[in-house]
Amino acid sequence: MEYKYITQEVIDSGGKNITSPEMFAEARKYNIEAVKNYTKRHRTHAMFNIWMVIQFILLIYKTWVLMMNTQNEQKAEGTSTPGWRIALAAVGFFVYAGLIFYFVYVKGCHERFVVLLISVPVTAVSIGFVGIAAMNFCMAWYYNVVEEELSKELGYPSFPRLNITTFNSDSENLSDLTYDSIREKINRDHPHDGTFL
Repeated sequence: MEYKYITQEVIDSGGKNITSPEMFAEARKYNIEAVKNYTKRHRTHAMFNIWMVIQFILLIYKTWVLMMNTQNEQKAEGTSTPGWRIALAAVGFFVYAGLIFYFVYVKGCHERFVVLLISVPVTAVSIGFVGIAAMNFCMAWYYNVVEEELSKELGYPSFPRLNITTFNSDSENLSDLTYDSIREKINRDHPHDGTFL
């Protein structure tokens, strides 16, 4: 969205002294957009992080179900799983968990291809877990799309709201106010004979 009066410098200063109805409408529009953008960014971060936690719960549950089903099948058939297969699954799970923790939480990496690559070891547990790697890719892709879209908006990344002041003077901020400008404002707003000031 394009703004005439609101710039990044104004946002960084934290406020704007409004001197016209157009400026007020623009500052109000910026504040509304800032709230929407902050909410959208916060929601996207929350969705990504919640998925990163849920996938481990899902992975542990599915692994347990897979082990129980395999054990029941093997008991009925009189077979057993080779030790190397159990070791490979355990190594795949711990490598996957370590890579996700290091790259996503420690390094803050959200690049979709990196997230996909570090999700590959989970397939050592079971080829059926390729869906978890695919979901990680999709979540990272969505995260990056939203970040790219919001990075073009004014106020990114924190989208602070402006503190709007409406002094009837030409001053741009509180430090520019003088005793005379305050007296002029009072005379305009509350006309009197001048005996008070």
